Amino acid sequence: MPQARDDDESNAFDALDDGLRWSLGFVERVSEDDSWALTRWHFPSKCGGVPAWLDPVRVPFASQLASANGDELDFLLQVYAATNDEEPSAFHRAVFVFVNASGGETHKRGGCRAFRSQLPRVNGYYDSEPLAPGVIGNALRREEEEERRRRCDRWDVSASEAAAALRAPTKTYPEFELVVESEERATDSTEGMKILEDNVGDDMTAEDLDEIEAEVYDKDNEQLATFHVMLKSDPDQVLRYCYDEGARPLWPSVTHAPSEGNVPCCERCGAPRRFEFQILPTIISKFDIDAEGDYALDFGSIAVYTCSKSCAPIECDPVAQKSGAYAEEYVLVHPPLNQ
Repeated sequence: MPQARDDDESNAFDALDDGLRWSLGFVERVSEDDSWALTRWHFPSKCGGVPAWLDPVRVPFASQLASANGDELDFLLQVYAATNDEEPSAFHRAVFVFVNASGGETHKRGGCRAFRSQLPRVNGYYDSEPLAPGVIGNALRREEEEERRRRCDRWDVSASEAAAALRAPTKTYPEFELVVESEERATDSTEGMKILEDNVGDDMTAEDLDEIEAEVYDKDNEQLATFHVMLKSDPDQVLRYCYDEGARPLWPSVTHAPSEGNVPCCERCGAPRRFEFQILPTIISKFDIDAEGDYALDFGSIAVYTCSKSCAPIECDPVAQKSGAYAEEYVLVHPPLNQ
């Protein structure tokens, strides 16, 4: 492999060295005996399976869980993250992401949607103190179950909760716990380049790396080199989380990257939205999806932006079919890398 130029190295690693506190998400299988950990009473972060709704009654309407052209969206993941100590209604807080799995439709309008839900510490669904491991909380009353089903009946969540094992009556992705850990970054560009070289695998050959280095001054190749450095530093990462002011997603290209300048303020309170987390395309391989299939889930990266104030939910609007308990947030999706 040719010797990497000093400016090539610094370009890639300076882009990653933003001084912010990033956390990385990894998927882990949960045994049947530990399936209680992925139920709503234990406030999980998880991928696949069915949603462990935070507010288990006032869920999004079926029309909200569809793309702009009416395609049903599949549940991708949820992230439990309490971010605002000053907002009493956000003691419990989770963000749910749904995607259109029809080929390359995820990056098109409405092909990916995110919903924020939150509850105060004292609420009608959970005890004020965490439940002990293995313990399942109280089931919903019949009228509460009926209300949920009127909104969205795609997943038989009630039946699965009773057994503390999530059953998938409709198409779902394999289920994993989403474990989040603090990122440990390379201390300098030389160490970082070694990480990249040591991890060259089936998806990125030595020849690919040579080509990227040779054309590093092309803006897209330089961006892709930086994106690969980020991925190869911890190849199992599927999510990058940072709620610090100034955090931004790292896109795999410049030319096809969506514009962050178009992120609107929160429609409910007027506060600006801020970047919260980025879902990486590495998650697709964790689901054992046939990449050659016509309807295979595919995207370059997904960035989720949420209300910076985590404003309190508003009342339900049954006419417009919008759930006040699940505030829709803003998503930007980079198209698949092979397009």
